[in-house]
Amino acid sequence: MNDPYEVLSVADAEVPSRVSYLRQVGVLTFGSLLISATAAVASMMAIASLPILQNQIAMFVIVLGGIYGAQFIGGSMVVSPSSGTRSMGFMIGSVLQGLALGYILLFASSFAMAEYGNPFIFIGQAGALVGLTVLGMVAYLLTGPRQVSVVASAMSMLSLPMLGLMAISWIFPIGGTLGIIISAAFVLFSAGALYYSLNRVMHHMTTDMVMAGAFEISTSIVVLFYNVLNLLLSLASRD
Repeated sequence: MNDPYEVLSVADAEVPSRVSYLRQVGVLTFGSLLISATAAVASMMAIASLPILQNQIAMFVIVLGGIYGAQFIGGSMVVSPSSGTRSMGFMIGSVLQGLALGYILLFASSFAMAEYGNPFIFIGQAGALVGLTVLGMVAYLLTGPRQVSVVASAMSMLSLPMLGLMAISWIFPIGGTLGIIISAAFVLFSAGALYYSLNRVMHHMTTDMVMAGAFEISTSIVVLFYNVLNLLLSLASRD
């Protein structure tokens, strides 16, 4: 008979424990995305209203600071043994990754308003595409764990360099066909990272890592949204 206090991996846990874990991860993931969305809107409004933020240096600091801050600060704190530290890291990381979206949201809304009279076209399209991608991956992974050793190796080696290159390529954009190819590569990479994260959180984490799992998934979703939105803007700007 299993010790009721034993911490098991999700794959080894009893069905009620597994369901409870996945439900909590889902709720916290939604909460993290809501915090990030609020921070992103605040960031966009601050950038639009403060000329001091409308330059390349400020953009570089805020975008890279937000992305790497969320990864290093939030990502390290959410695995702490202290529940208070985990909660603080969850909040800080969610806010930071939202702040990093401010510039691209401002550009997307301004461009859409000028071209189509609706500032939410590209943002809505990116959100819908990412949402459908997440639902499809979750539905597939609910059938059981997958072997993703190749994906895991690629993510381990390339995740942080790709995050930095993603931010730098938006701050110093590359146009034309090459720019579109690069944007599409980022989308594919971030979709692979999301798939890996979902598989890891849903099947291989332990059932006490609810906050860490939710933060990992929300970060992957935000990065995929960033890259999908960037690709949509690259395609629209070509016309």
